[in-house]
Amino acid sequence: MLKWILGIVGAILLVAVAAGWWLFVGLSHAPKSAPGLMDIAQWRSMVRESGGTLPTEVRVLEVSRDSAPMVAARAGAFGGKWQTSYNSVQLVYPDKTIIIGGALDRLTSEHMVAAPDDWSFDDAAYEQLTSAMLRADQVLITHEHLDHVMAIARHPQPEALAPQLVLNAPQIAAMPKFAIGELAPAVRDLSPRLDGSVQLVAPGVVAIPMAGHTAGSQMFFVTLENGHEYLMIGDIVWSMTSLDELVMRPVFTQFAVMDPNEDRTAIKEQIRALHDLWEANPEVTIFPSHDRTWLEMLEQEGLIRWGFQE
Repeated sequence: MLKWILGIVGAILLVAVAAGWWLFVGLSHAPKSAPGLMDIAQWRSMVRESGGTLPTEVRVLEVSRDSAPMVAARAGAFGGKWQTSYNSVQLVYPDKTIIIGGALDRLTSEHMVAAPDDWSFDDAAYEQLTSAMLRADQVLITHEHLDHVMAIARHPQPEALAPQLVLNAPQIAAMPKFAIGELAPAVRDLSPRLDGSVQLVAPGVVAIPMAGHTAGSQMFFVTLENGHEYLMIGDIVWSMTSLDELVMRPVFTQFAVMDPNEDRTAIKEQIRALHDLWEANPEVTIFPSHDRTWLEMLEQEGLIRWGFQE
């Protein structure tokens, strides 16, 4: 009898360990290669051939911050915190601005709190974001998740905002689910201004479709007047350590927070391609949307500035 009981307990423990490995470690490592996925030579050529005045600086407006265990952002990382930033990016030109990202509003932020002691929301920053969008030449987003679209879906002046919106079809299609009540017709009835190809959207700014995290996910390759290059990768990874370790988010995170699920195969290939691109082009500043530790380092190095230009 005892042997039978021990056998059952052992089997249960084995299943528990296997399930834990699958949820928090397994199926998360990038492949050994992902050739042809990202073509920086093409992006550079598009910038060179575009003409026009290039942007002069990259600014980041943080609307909210929080933290979570690092294992939520990178599979197998059972230690440390992932310091989380919810923000929007402003590209500053001599005569205009472009905004990338709609961040999140207070209501959404309050429902997403992971660490109450680390969480904060800046109402003044959110108001600054919604105002800056109306003055911007273009408003784009990296992808259609709630923490990137709320200043669009819930903007207090949707009719005034609509002419600035430069979105692709999946991004527009997803917008109604994030509105309170019915989405404003001016946003709901937008026509896509991005067609799903690699496109120059402004001098020095190339939109690069990269479906995986969402159907409408895209990166932005940005070249400043001084020649410095940036690659905004949205939520392909949440922590830059994922590019170093070649490991994506765990399966658990996908089940816990994503609807619909992301394409894990695509994300792993993108991580490999980004890792290889960065190794070959270390002068390019790569940054994901939410890695506050990385953003703080970029600010200290003078590569970004906190806060929007008025």
